[in-house]
Amino acid sequence: MYSKRFKFIIAALTLLLVTQVLAPDRSAAASKTIEQLPEPEWSYTLPKGYTFWNTLDSLQNKDRMFIQLSKKVKLSASQTKSSDKVYTSIDRNNGSTSWVYDYSDIANDKPFTASKFFSASNGYSYFYKMKGAIAYDFSVVDPKGKLKWTKNITDSYTPLVLDSGNIVIRSYVPHKPTSITFTEYNQGGKQIRKLNLTNKWTSGILEVLPNGYVTHELPEQGSISIYRSLSALKTPLVTYTAPKSMKNPYFEVKSFKGGSFIVYLSSKNGKLVIGYDMKGKKKWVRTLNVNDQIDITGNNYLVRNENTYRLYSKDNQLLGKQQIGGIGDKKWIYHMTPSGEITVEKQYQWQERPPIIDENEFEGDWAREDFYVLDPGNLQIKYHLSTLWLDQKAGHMYIYAGNGELYLTNEFFDNTLTKYILK
Repeated sequence: MYSKRFKFIIAALTLLLVTQVLAPDRSAAASKTIEQLPEPEWSYTLPKGYTFWNTLDSLQNKDRMFIQLSKKVKLSASQTKSSDKVYTSIDRNNGSTSWVYDYSDIANDKPFTASKFFSASNGYSYFYKMKGAIAYDFSVVDPKGKLKWTKNITDSYTPLVLDSGNIVIRSYVPHKPTSITFTEYNQGGKQIRKLNLTNKWTSGILEVLPNGYVTHELPEQGSISIYRSLSALKTPLVTYTAPKSMKNPYFEVKSFKGGSFIVYLSSKNGKLVIGYDMKGKKKWVRTLNVNDQIDITGNNYLVRNENTYRLYSKDNQLLGKQQIGGIGDKKWIYHMTPSGEITVEKQYQWQERPPIIDENEFEGDWAREDFYVLDPGNLQIKYHLSTLWLDQKAGHMYIYAGNGELYLTNEFFDNTLTKYILK
């Protein structure tokens, strides 16, 4: 029989081992697993004829949520037609002051007609819909769901909604292929800028970022220049040329809050991230693995590789690591939410049937859904929701809005959205 002292030593060593295993990279045990949803705050049911469509790319501001919908219209006794040119805006506080904006044209919309909707922090929403090879209508809807204005654009690329709420449209000037024009409108539809660029600007790829920065990429030279704004194109903040070892690199510029930014480039020969301050001074360089992907969250950047995550500050300091699931588990769905937090989920984890089934008591197959919320400051697990669902009720769409605010709707076109507060 073991002595009390020996049992104490074994227990202490076991605790130390568990602590060492979990502390450095894994924090799964740091948060309480929630196995049952709390009582709902409210539920919102869509008007008849509409269903939730693309909730993964939902948008939000501090008061409202914007979600893409689908609708089906009966054209005859044997023919129906569907459209995804619809979105709803839902009040996050109580779900009551909600509305649907429908910009579909069932008679004339063609299958797979390109379209997109955006929202800004001031509650306005924006959408465009293609009307031809290039032409499209661009419209703005106010926070009450009322159409404010529409412009027909005939020579443009996809519009960009700036962080300020203004809209920038880049287009080639008709019959002048050596010119590029940027037109900027405020949310009221008033033109506040029209800039025509020629000569060197027509070479390569010229783009505006949401924070107003301008990037000019020259793929044949393997270089990119970053400018402060459309009003400051004389001198770039920085011009970066890729190492000769990186053939045909792909460039991206991603900005932090406050003006500092990173240049991310990838090629078959490798991946690099270069950090700059707001004045364009290079601060650091990090080499990434070939399968690493990168995202910005606030003033940090996230590097993910399958189900493993590493978080770094804008100064390139490691802030946290996290792994969800086992090594090599590729079935987790990752999402960067509008609130800036990171969610990871897996659904349809079927549970084993009992060895002997009583047909009078057997309810059906069960599936587990695991939903994690990771802290954007250190990747600690803030919430872990692990729930069991009957076969016919499994498959939910999760929308996380921050501070424990979670919305669920069923993946099989359930037309009800329910709000919960995780604790």
